[in-house]
Amino acid sequence: MPDGTPARADTSAINAAVPSQEELEESIEQLTAYRDRLIKDVIGMGQRLKLPQKQVDFTLTQHPELARIEAILAQLESQKAEQA
Repeated sequence: MPDGTPARADTSAINAAVPSQEELEESIEQLTAYRDRLIKDVIGMGQRLKLPQKQVDFTLTQHPELARIEAILAQLESQKAEQA
């Protein structure tokens, strides 16, 4: 520091970046619920459009939002396992 005192590390940002087990579980629960609603919506849309089941299944496997959600869920599960 300019006044000669040593600089202190601000650990509040570091501690805030590490989620608690409870926060991880809550995030996983909410993201899982969102994923399930999205899957249900895609299936419902396919049924309304009278699409073949194979096409609906393919759409689900290729859906970018679902892929992103699955990746985030895997990361959260990994973090949860590391903290346990």
